[in-house]
Amino acid sequence: MTSCSAQKKTADATQLRSFGLLMGGVFLLIGFWPLVIHDQPLRLWAAAIGGIFAILGLVWPISLREPHRIWMVIGEKLGWINSRIILGIMFFGIFTPVALFMSLLGKSPLQLRYDAKAETYRVLKEPRDPKHVLKPF
Repeated sequence: MTSCSAQKKTADATQLRSFGLLMGGVFLLIGFWPLVIHDQPLRLWAAAIGGIFAILGLVWPISLREPHRIWMVIGEKLGWINSRIILGIMFFGIFTPVALFMSLLGKSPLQLRYDAKAETYRVLKEPRDPKHVLKPF
């Protein structure tokens, strides 16, 4: 795996404040969601964590340096895993079936078949008018 830029670079106070407010807002949303939407009791643990993050983000953002670094490392690892999963699904779920279907139909968009009689595989093009360079688009 490659090393993370988040591990090498420390966040400044503005980024840490933004991180604290964002995490605080998300946890407060989780805490108050059952109370507001479903008329169920408040999730006190989430509201407390959200309040702590929000207050630290506003008052003392430097204290969030370590949680921010840990969160960035976790995010990098999850991003690495998710990108491989998504690209694997795309390759084996989209590109491979399309390629198999095209080969069943005898299509070869790259024209990669071997031709023993051919002197060259170069595809000759019609020469363009020299005035084309005056107005290329």
